[in-house]
Amino acid sequence: MIAFLRSVFFHNFGLKALSLSAAFVLWAVISTEPELETFISVPVEFRNMPSDLEFAPDQDSTVYLQIKGPSGRLRSITHGDIAVVLDLARVREPGTRTFTLDSSRVILPRGVRLIKSTPSQLRLVFERRAARAVPVVPRFTGIFPSGYVISGYTVDPPMLKIVGPESRVALLDHAITDPIQLSGMNGSASFTTNAYLPDPRLRFENLHSVRVTVEMKKR
Repeated sequence: MIAFLRSVFFHNFGLKALSLSAAFVLWAVISTEPELETFISVPVEFRNMPSDLEFAPDQDSTVYLQIKGPSGRLRSITHGDIAVVLDLARVREPGTRTFTLDSSRVILPRGVRLIKSTPSQLRLVFERRAARAVPVVPRFTGIFPSGYVISGYTVDPPMLKIVGPESRVALLDHAITDPIQLSGMNGSASFTTNAYLPDPRLRFENLHSVRVTVEMKKR
């Protein structure tokens, strides 16, 4: 047994001694480095988002972290080294949930610790996801030729499906297009343009562009 332990200890003894010395020097350098504090802004990341719910924070979801650690480590930190992660796996019903942004939800490099986060909490309001089709209303702009008016128009497709929080979907009765320039036009013309949703929490399920055909005629 003694011979075995001796062989294990002395095998590659030079490399082991060199590694131990390097580790000691590194520890000595780090231990004598002054500790500093700094602030860094980090966007909140969400994990296990509910598939049938929509949510939005009451405030901006960027968090300002006050962190402390060895000066060399702090100088080398990039935004990719730090993350604020909220796990939403337990959220299954609509309602308001408040999450405390403490060290259990902040991922930091080794040797760096969290002093505080601003804000210290993030509140999310969850709603059921809803979808429905709404008509697309075109907007026209420009100076028409003298005596001409719009006699009619068609939109293809006439309806687009929107998705978002249930309460927001219920309030929107139509989508609008980007302004279509009709200056100098007479007769018939077609335009491809984008549809627009004025509520930032709503989105189109698929299509967001439409083709508008306009008829102009004399009064």
